[in-house]
Amino acid sequence: MSRARTSRPFSRIARSLACFAWLVVTASPGTAAVVAVEAGPGALDAALRDALPGDVLELLPGTFPGPVLVDKAVTLRGRGGVIDGENHGTVLRIRAAGARIEGVTIRRSGFDIGAPDSCVYVEATATGAVVQDNLLEECAFGIWVHQTDGAQVVGNRVHGRAEVRRSDRGNGIHLFNGSNLIVRDNVVATARDAFYVGATEHSLIESNRADDARMGIHYMYSYSNTIRSNVMTQNTVGIALMESRHLIVEANEASDNTRQGLLFRDVEGSQIRRNRLERNGVGMFFFSSVGNEIIDNVVIGNEMGLKIWAGTKDNRVEGNVIRGNREQVFYVGSEDQIWGESGPGNTWGDYLGWDQDGDGIGDRPHRVDSFVAGLLYRYPSAVLLLRSPALELLSHLSDTMPLLRVPTVVDVAPVITETE
Repeated sequence: MSRARTSRPFSRIARSLACFAWLVVTASPGTAAVVAVEAGPGALDAALRDALPGDVLELLPGTFPGPVLVDKAVTLRGRGGVIDGENHGTVLRIRAAGARIEGVTIRRSGFDIGAPDSCVYVEATATGAVVQDNLLEECAFGIWVHQTDGAQVVGNRVHGRAEVRRSDRGNGIHLFNGSNLIVRDNVVATARDAFYVGATEHSLIESNRADDARMGIHYMYSYSNTIRSNVMTQNTVGIALMESRHLIVEANEASDNTRQGLLFRDVEGSQIRRNRLERNGVGMFFFSSVGNEIIDNVVIGNEMGLKIWAGTKDNRVEGNVIRGNREQVFYVGSEDQIWGESGPGNTWGDYLGWDQDGDGIGDRPHRVDSFVAGLLYRYPSAVLLLRSPALELLSHLSDTMPLLRVPTVVDVAPVITETE
């Protein structure tokens, strides 16, 4: 009995000491706090000045004037507050590593795309910064990520200025000289280029949407990146890949773009797989690109399916569905392009061969008629003869007269059974 009576007060004292220790820890100056910030001149600047790393500043309804500098690892969280740049300069600049901007409406940057004026500018020192679920309106550049490592741009909606001529707008999300970036689930409209990626490596561009831009996704001098499951519609060009290497471009959709759905120029060592290119001016345009794998893409319903220009060679082109285009292939080169040598070739909407042994592969190669393409390349004025009986006759004669034959695309194992 006595042991039991003495143990109870000891237990109560131990619990009291533990609670006291927890209170001391949670009340220590280094502990994160959630601070509600009311709108008003200078209110956000004062809150940022007083904040400690890890604090969460919740912006209550109202307007907070820009510019805003985030130079501590804090979180700015929208609770109805709007940060307004009033058409001057960059609205919000992130300088601190680990800072987060989430759920905030940010609007009205300046107009100078040379400065560059942005709604959000992520500096090189902001390693691991996160810009998430924000609404950005009336921006020159929407989000500019500059020489940053490990930043994430996720779930934002970015709108440029529709009244500004497209070439005078900035880009929606602009990545420059970054690495290990994640850009996912963003929606961009009314920008120059919706997503611009320059000199950036080891990054992911995934599940984004873009419309009403010059180029939906524009890659320049960027290596070892993945472009996956993006939807690019009603732009001038859906996806443009230039001067880049070791890209994975898969499961994207580019439709209703006025010029090209997918364009790649001077691209090497890349995998272009399972993309759907539909109702574009040109479905896929290769230019001076070598050593790529172009596999299992669907190219249908375009004005021109594939346009293949000089300098393009040594690519593995297999498993693609190419049908229902007004013109299947336009090829200009000095020698035949041979496809399907290492396995089944491609499915062609205009293949006229047969499959007597039932193995799903045509018994004779598919040779694309490129007589007209070569003639138009050498003599552009011949476009006036398109669909004329004379040109149709010459095109048919080119199949039997070696003198008229020009280099073309030859698929040595065309697929009979179509799969999409």
